[in-house]
Amino acid sequence: MNNLKEKITVIYLPFLVFSAIILVSYNLIRWFLDLRSGFIPLTENILELWIPFFLPWLLTPLWLTKRIKILRGRGWDNDDHFVYYAIINFSIGMVLTISQGNIVSAPFSLIHVGSPVDVAQQPREIYFSIESFEIRRRKCINTRYVNSSSTRGSTTYYFHSYYICPFEGAEHIWYAVPYMYIFNPRDEEVPRQVRKQEFFADAGRQFSDFDFNNVSYFERLRRSAILNALVDTIEQRVRRDDAREIVVLRVRQNSFERRLGYDYMDTVHAFGIASLVVLVMLLVAKTANREPAPAFVLCGEGKTAEKGKRRRRRKRKKR
Repeated sequence: MNNLKEKITVIYLPFLVFSAIILVSYNLIRWFLDLRSGFIPLTENILELWIPFFLPWLLTPLWLTKRIKILRGRGWDNDDHFVYYAIINFSIGMVLTISQGNIVSAPFSLIHVGSPVDVAQQPREIYFSIESFEIRRRKCINTRYVNSSSTRGSTTYYFHSYYICPFEGAEHIWYAVPYMYIFNPRDEEVPRQVRKQEFFADAGRQFSDFDFNNVSYFERLRRSAILNALVDTIEQRVRRDDAREIVVLRVRQNSFERRLGYDYMDTVHAFGIASLVVLVMLLVAKTANREPAPAFVLCGEGKTAEKGKRRRRRKRKKR
């Protein structure tokens, strides 16, 4: 805990301010340019995962490069501060990523409409309750795909089976029933291909008994890899005379008030955990034997003070 006051003023307080600024700024930009106007032509996977993860790595050096040098690690060179950078960046990235679940859910209300056709008239809304609808069961399509994520020494596979059916009287609006299975080779005794075929067969049996009227609300699929795959399937397998944009509504059977991301407290809790992690890091880290780093001052203050010192030295030399 040596030099705790210096570590708090030089690193921790700027970390809190920077984290809050990037959190508010990114969410406001996404809200106005993506969710409300649709101006950003990127998929939700990029906006909700990749940008929040990499953005701190791009912006953190603007304020941390000089300040981090007051710390020294155990077993690293004095100029090697990657571990501290990683902890701070992962902390900010975690908060930013979790906040995306709130920004795409919490601000939106449930829109009540009379028929599926009314959904297309509100392109910026996400959640709908449809009073009356019929499904063209004979036109239902099944599409399957598999994606994966890799970690050190293991690969997790995600099996997806989507059943999509057009609404009666609105062939450009589709009713979607998703099924998913997570396959981890470490936890499975059955080969992956066998488990995949078993899952697809089981999803088909569940869909054959599915009650289309057992719906709490519908969620419009946003621009994403899943939506692109479903739209491509519809265009390839269905002859359409309708040039209107395809809308896919995913059925939700849970309560709307308890939907995922409905409460901003998720972001608040994540911010608290990230702040605690960085504080513990600073308590454990030791300070390097260097000149004192600049304290947490307003932009320009440090430069102004340095210029004043240089002027006073020049005056003393002239005397």
